[in-house]
Amino acid sequence: MRWSQPSIAPEGGREVTLARVIETIDRTAPETKAELADELGLSKHYLSELLQELKHDGIVRKGYVIDDGAVYDNAPSLSKLSHDEGARHARLIEQLERLESVTTDQYRAARTQFAGDEPAQSADDLEPLANERCLVVLQELKSMTMTTDWPGNRVASDLGIIARNLEIIGDRACYIADIAATMETDSVGIVHDHVLEIFDGGLTINEIIVDVLFDANVARMDELYTEEDEVHRKLDELFELVTAYDPEMFGQLATMTRALERAIYYWVHTAEMAARIHVGLEPEHIPE
Repeated sequence: MRWSQPSIAPEGGREVTLARVIETIDRTAPETKAELADELGLSKHYLSELLQELKHDGIVRKGYVIDDGAVYDNAPSLSKLSHDEGARHARLIEQLERLESVTTDQYRAARTQFAGDEPAQSADDLEPLANERCLVVLQELKSMTMTTDWPGNRVASDLGIIARNLEIIGDRACYIADIAATMETDSVGIVHDHVLEIFDGGLTINEIIVDVLFDANVARMDELYTEEDEVHRKLDELFELVTAYDPEMFGQLATMTRALERAIYYWVHTAEMAARIHVGLEPEHIPE
């Protein structure tokens, strides 16, 4: 099942309908304009106007085929998370932003801990706040699910997954910080620098997912995947380097970097979920 925008509020109504046209073509592959108009419940005249606009942007090609790349390039003009339900969505977005902020602080604190410094607040100190903010988001989404018909309730479900992803990132950060604090021998030299580079790659990915999630800038997905590939390359190199350490040190570094890898994975998955919400199409490696 793919998500299509709910057609509820007059404000932004054309953008909502454009998103529905894209989603319906992608889902049903209609052979004729009449078939598509019937599926959408639109007049053929109005549908022709919409198709002309979508074809002008390169989103729809002849034969009613969707160009996924063009969809993502034009996504900010097609949908916004907060365009239709005013105060409720504004409150929800603010709550998600607050959750993202504290879990990112936990990740930064873990990086600081590994670098051998003391963060202003440790990842563990921030954990109760992260849990509290996640609970607030999930309670808001529970209310949204119960009061909104499909596909609005599907959006709420996706946002719930995003909230849990962010909480997991905070949990992983606590785990990483705890391992760093108990390592009897500090990693030094190239291994130390390599781990910090992986941390920093995660922060770059975080900056992109914030842009995708809160500003519908899904055109940055290719940039995100490029950075993800670079992080994986550095992880592979790191595991080759740490084999030179004694078994205990290797075990600690391996465990910590696997946790770091998982934290970054949840950020990438969050960006993919956000892209699906904004556009109605699924990036190719969203897990089913």
